[in-house]
Amino acid sequence: MPSGGPACITCREKCRKCDRAQPACRRCISKGLECKGYPEKFRFAGLATRGKWKGQAVPTAGRSVFQTQLANDAPKTKQELNTQRASAILVNPDNGLCHSVTDHPLSSRGRTVELDDLLMLERTELLLAHYDREICPHQIALPTDDADNPYRLYILPLAYEQIGLLYAVLGLTACHIGIKKDDAYLRDTLAVEYQARAIRCLGETLQNGISGELGENERDGIFATIQILLLQDIFETGISTHGIHITGALSICNQLRLSDILTEDHERTIFFLGNLAWLDIIRSLADPQKLCFSPALRETIANLSDLKFEQVNGCPREVFLIIGTVLEHAKAHETGYIDTPQYERLLNAARYDLHTWRLLPGVYPNDHSRWPAIAEAFRHACILHTSRLLDLYQPAEATMIQTSVTAILDAIAEIPPDCHLIELLVMPLFMAGTDALSSYARHYVLLRLEHIKVRAGFGHPTPISLLQSVWDARGKQAKDDNRNVPWMSFTRTGSDRQHDYLII
Repeated sequence: MPSGGPACITCREKCRKCDRAQPACRRCISKGLECKGYPEKFRFAGLATRGKWKGQAVPTAGRSVFQTQLANDAPKTKQELNTQRASAILVNPDNGLCHSVTDHPLSSRGRTVELDDLLMLERTELLLAHYDREICPHQIALPTDDADNPYRLYILPLAYEQIGLLYAVLGLTACHIGIKKDDAYLRDTLAVEYQARAIRCLGETLQNGISGELGENERDGIFATIQILLLQDIFETGISTHGIHITGALSICNQLRLSDILTEDHERTIFFLGNLAWLDIIRSLADPQKLCFSPALRETIANLSDLKFEQVNGCPREVFLIIGTVLEHAKAHETGYIDTPQYERLLNAARYDLHTWRLLPGVYPNDHSRWPAIAEAFRHACILHTSRLLDLYQPAEATMIQTSVTAILDAIAEIPPDCHLIELLVMPLFMAGTDALSSYARHYVLLRLEHIKVRAGFGHPTPISLLQSVWDARGKQAKDDNRNVPWMSFTRTGSDRQHDYLII
């Protein structure tokens, strides 16, 4: 059995899994490589759950720990206060003074020293322990708290050397604890501080990438940081103001021509890109013009991804590719590259592919008996969205619409509330809910969303608020008006047009 702790230095350099055996990694030995040993300076976050913090919950309002050193970063001049950025303004709970963490230098001693100092803080250990213990298990659909959880194997070791990713993980965790414990300081102050620092570090690293100076760990750190920042947005509201960073990730992909050079040896990179590619699909459901990942890169990711792709996202890879193609066509149609007759032919062909697709016998992604129901829920969710792209205003009563709604709800009915797979089903539930007509069908959708919230330990209000907006608008229609009320219309009004709705 692998021991706890970080990956060995050799495995980290080669960006691969490490069995963490002591005193030397058996994987290195089996490949005839010299195991360079394990980092000694910092303890791996997972050890905190087995050391002095074992069984200890993070304090509900542990400001004596979490507020340490925040005041040191406050601006010293009135000019700095006047130039702070609105997205990163913080309020010191002790004196009410506002300060900015984006316009003031974070450290004059360099990133390395800053990273070392941050890792030595007690609050950092507490937050990383919470991430390891409470968040990692819910980021992937594993039946148990598996030691091979990729968020432990990939993100935590990277966070010990990539300060932007470390800030992002700390921000996500502070937000998660703040929401669960209703602690406004953790949720609205500390989490925002860390997030702002992560964004600043991300911008600096992306700038280095433009000049072609990125190493593999830096590149993967970018992809991981973007995902964690998006997850914090999901934790908070489900609406992301940082989706633009997916575009930043794509610029790195295009520059390095990743679809041409990726191989199975790039397991960590493929894992991060697979998750971002799925988030790219999700945000494009509301607006196809936001789609960033190219068909070639999506196909490369699907071909090289292992079973973790479905365990994290739920959607079968073949269905992922089809809905990606559908959104590509929708984007091309909206921008005028293809005309309406051709667009309708292409979408009807894709819908046929979805209707005829069947899950082949075998492992998807493991032998759990309820995975086929997950696949069916996603298949019909994609059929439903394709039908809606063909005709946004087709009445919800149409047979083709209600057939998919019923199929989604029937599939989800096979997943009990205490099954870990239920956490994958927000997107299919939402898609079914947008066209649910009867009171009991709508009530069932809300009930299952509540099951997910209880199981995951948190839930964001965006899917429910969008569903309620659609249902209320339908209730106000004239009796002879049965045109559909598109849920996308509630995501494209006012300033929210620039935001990404992450219905997952």
